[in-house]
Amino acid sequence: MPRAIGLVTSTGAAALHDVVTALERRVPHIPVLLAPASVQGLQAPAELVRALQALYARTGTGADGTPPVDVILLVRGGGSIEDLWAFNDEQLVHTIAQSPVPVVCGVGHETDFTLADFVADLRAPTPTAAAELVAQPRDAWLNLLDGAQQRVQDALLRQLDRQNQRLDAAASRLGRPCERLAQQSLRLSGLAQSLRLAQLADQVVCV
Repeated sequence: MPRAIGLVTSTGAAALHDVVTALERRVPHIPVLLAPASVQGLQAPAELVRALQALYARTGTGADGTPPVDVILLVRGGGSIEDLWAFNDEQLVHTIAQSPVPVVCGVGHETDFTLADFVADLRAPTPTAAAELVAQPRDAWLNLLDGAQQRVQDALLRQLDRQNQRLDAAASRLGRPCERLAQQSLRLSGLAQSLRLAQLADQVVCV
């Protein structure tokens, strides 16, 4: 469960809409930090590198208390090999490899491959799939929590039952206090009776 998700893509790309839609549907409570960059053209490699480095700087808790980026999505839609060529750039590949957090690459369609795919921590067949890989639905996590809560409750009930059984066993060994008092009272009465008889015997004078 990432505390924040970094996203690198073009602001005009369809991939941005697809990824944001998937994340809003599955994990609306997780903030998304967009680092925009061109995804094709001569300027694209340098912009992609700067965008990644900007997100790397956000992998620690910010001074304003913003959550750290725990995973980065590098995405763009499909196209020709020329359109995707920016993702074969050597400097970009080195920058991805140096990432302090996992990078999921969702570039092009399922049959498209670039060097960025091979150096990323995980390759997704599409931008939407990349979003889904890092965003388990909130309902799935809530179901896991419900299951964990039920297991804790069951364990507590079993522990209480064991302790009650131990308490009952200890009580049976001790006996009931009222019965013990009755036994002691009866014994005391017997001793008192014996004492009175002994006193009478001392008072009797034989003639």
